[in-house]
Amino acid sequence: MVNPNITQSLETRQELKLFLRIEQANLLEMSEVEFQYLIFGVEKSSLFKRLREQEKVIHYQRFPKANLSRRFYELKEEIVAAPSSVDVESLIANKEELVGLIRNLGIDNFKQYFLYPEPGITVEEIAHQCQLEVSEVSKINSLIDEFSIATEFYHPSSISDKGKHYSKVAAIERGTEGLSVAYFSPAYARGKFVVDYMKLEQLLHDGVFNNTEVKEIRQLLRKLELINSRKNSLHQVIQNIVEKQTPFFESGNPKALLPFSQKELASKIGLTPSTISRVIANKSLETPWGERALKDFFPNPKKFRKELLKQILEQEAKPLSDQKIKVSLERKFGVYLSRRTIASLRKELKIPSSRQRRLLAMTNK
Repeated sequence: MVNPNITQSLETRQELKLFLRIEQANLLEMSEVEFQYLIFGVEKSSLFKRLREQEKVIHYQRFPKANLSRRFYELKEEIVAAPSSVDVESLIANKEELVGLIRNLGIDNFKQYFLYPEPGITVEEIAHQCQLEVSEVSKINSLIDEFSIATEFYHPSSISDKGKHYSKVAAIERGTEGLSVAYFSPAYARGKFVVDYMKLEQLLHDGVFNNTEVKEIRQLLRKLELINSRKNSLHQVIQNIVEKQTPFFESGNPKALLPFSQKELASKIGLTPSTISRVIANKSLETPWGERALKDFFPNPKKFRKELLKQILEQEAKPLSDQKIKVSLERKFGVYLSRRTIASLRKELKIPSSRQRRLLAMTNK
């Protein structure tokens, strides 16, 4: 006989998992501005600061092949022309002085002391190391926070798609080590939160926190898990897009985009197709060849095959039979299709058979 306490425990766990999935889905559907405000609120809370700076329980871990976009150091006034609830003028006022300070610091010092600061380092220590005033350090930190929240107002999307609003989250940049993801938001560039649970457990055991603080810590950790989940999901999607669609990023030729389904990616990184759909919804990347929506990197396999078929037919010196088209697709693109599939795609493209094309060519002579 099954222990009723165990059964109840299992049911409770299942209910909790369902609740967490719903909570995660809601987080994925947040706008980028709302998500950045959530991160800002968490990082500015006194409890987070205590766990990170004083107890050194929380730190950042950067994502592989990811960084902060070089455009951060430029802060060009690329502001959305459409009406907005954000005071655009206040966002861009008096930034040149701060940008100048950051440039004087150098990228390495900026990253070390401002973007990825060591836990426990004080504002006074940063000011001393960087030869700045304490007030200047505070202003730069405020700029980083503001820039994370208002990223899409500094780097607005230019995509117009039936009234949908897109958020441009990152640029794909070329470097000495190949292609990398350059996030516009410092909050993304910092990566995910890592919690030293063993150290935290010891602090809890030693009674460092009172009962109210313990409850607040649990709530904070849950928020960090959810934030990490969204950050991880987005970065995995972008990184896999870069790996899969390298031919496009290198050439800029839309015909170089390879067939890539959301289901295929979901299976590869251990997420559900619905999660992938939520992650890529209304988000875009800046590429060396212009801005593109994330969904564009998942071309329909059938559409992809039609494009290849058109390329073969556009280059034919004389009308090719479906069998010869089949061989050509295999040789040139490594795509294996049956002769029947080729005939079907050709008919959908309203392209006559090789015999009809031959007759048409003779008639036009």
